[in-house]
Amino acid sequence: MTEFLFAIAPVALADTATPVLGGDFWLPEPASTFAGGLDQMFYFINWLCYFFFALIAVLMVIFVVKYRAPKGHTFRTDGPTHNTPLELTWLVIPLILVVVIFWLGFAGSRTLGVEGYVGLVTPPRNSYEIQATAVKWSWTFKYPNGVITDDLYIPAGEPVKMVLKSTDVLHSFYIPNFRVKRDCVPERYGYLWFQADEPTGRNRFHHLFCTEYCGSGHSQMNRRVFVLSRPDFDAWLKNEETWLEKIDDEELYWRAGPKLFGRCVTCHSLDGTVGVGPTWKGLWAKTTGGAGSDGLVLNSRTNRDEAYRDLIGPGKEFATPEDYIRDSIINPNSHIVRPFKAGQMPTFRGQLDERAIDALIGMIKNVEEFDPRTGRWLKEATEQK
Repeated sequence: MTEFLFAIAPVALADTATPVLGGDFWLPEPASTFAGGLDQMFYFINWLCYFFFALIAVLMVIFVVKYRAPKGHTFRTDGPTHNTPLELTWLVIPLILVVVIFWLGFAGSRTLGVEGYVGLVTPPRNSYEIQATAVKWSWTFKYPNGVITDDLYIPAGEPVKMVLKSTDVLHSFYIPNFRVKRDCVPERYGYLWFQADEPTGRNRFHHLFCTEYCGSGHSQMNRRVFVLSRPDFDAWLKNEETWLEKIDDEELYWRAGPKLFGRCVTCHSLDGTVGVGPTWKGLWAKTTGGAGSDGLVLNSRTNRDEAYRDLIGPGKEFATPEDYIRDSIINPNSHIVRPFKAGQMPTFRGQLDERAIDALIGMIKNVEEFDPRTGRWLKEATEQK
């Protein structure tokens, strides 16, 4: 087994999994054990607002009509200025309602089936732990055996503890169907947990969003949550542990490359479209002295702009194009392609082993063999015949 394990679901456009939809006008389909209680609290507050809005609006209209001043009426200055019963009523009743709402929201109530804030951030002792890391602009989920995925996979019928962190700016972890949301704060760890009893299998999924604006790629931080029965989850986890080692070297770039590219697609394209980062189309030609090799790269070590052809080659900083691409994956801020800025790409050190990096380099070398829209290998159908 390699030191670092990495796995990811295929590019979203390339599979047929469908989202779990449903719900009502206000809320999506509930899918966690405490979603029902939170929904009841939401509707309690909602109907409370409806009631007082209607009461105040109706009374306002009645008072306007009943107590309107006739023409020629002289304003009285000797009217009542104080009414103790009325003032106590509008003080005590709202106070009681606010205290009840606060108590349910903070501490919850087992009798009413409402999980409060304290319960939502205090996972049970027997929870299955998954580490969630937010970075501009993607999520990674690390499991106890070292497997790392882009989409979230969880066992059904068990409490799952999420350990949340961010490596750059403020993000927010949100699964609407589970009714869980918490900010991912840089240099801090946060907890939340949930339990989903109904498996989705691999054909359906729940949405996962980042709900804190984090830059130009914020809208691309949408991921999927698959709920698997425990036997299916164990089988999936075991397979993801060794999938990369099972691929023959000559097939590595087209079998593993598209799967790994799912981590890159939020910033890089295959068709020449400029995104958060440079496109992979034509990249190999630039690094090998072909078209575009006069493009500029800021060398952060010397703080000077250098052309690809002056940076890569025998006797230069990078002896081979493979060395340059590998360094760009491991140390992304050491050489910044113009006109892009430093700090946009996170390091993948510790997330990709050398075999995974080889697969990505192979895909970049042969980028014209892949569908620019889905990332699928275009020759796959031919090879399978």
